Amino acid sequence: MNDMKKKSGILILLLLVSFSVFAQDRSPMWTWGWDNWVTLKGKRFIGSKSDTLGYLNNTYADSYREQSGSALVSGRRLDYWLYDTVTYHNGNADIIYNKVIPAWVEGMGYVIDYDNIRVVNPNPSLATSVRTLMTQRGADVSVALVTDSRPHYVVINEYFKSRESYKTTIYYLYK
Repeated sequence: MNDMKKKSGILILLLLVSFSVFAQDRSPMWTWGWDNWVTLKGKRFIGSKSDTLGYLNNTYADSYREQSGSALVSGRRLDYWLYDTVTYHNGNADIIYNKVIPAWVEGMGYVIDYDNIRVVNPNPSLATSVRTLMTQRGADVSVALVTDSRPHYVVINEYFKSRESYKTTIYYLYK
């Protein structure tokens, strides 16, 4: 009987772990990928994180060195997705702004209010914790989905080394 309980317990544990993997928040680039090998600055990339369940380190998201992290902003914790556009994409974040983020939020059922996008450039008031997080992770772009206010919004921060300044873009979202 004890062996049966142990086997049942192990099975339940494995099922819970499996469900938790699929219940985790998906990154903005989770489904973005290449169908064929792409070589960027001597490194080859193919596929998406969803193709490989995140175990292969040569996906589209890896070409942006996608990471996650948290920072305190105005006394609250925000979870960020962090990107390095410099290493493989020559500092160009246009695809993140114009394709990746819109597809990500639309996939969650949101619509971006394109008539009311807010841009602060430069943004000398960007929270020190966000600046520090980006610096520590070697990221020049950070993205956070904020859902604890109305309307919900996505905030994108971008660092420009040539100007040593940050730009903040806010996409207001509606369901």
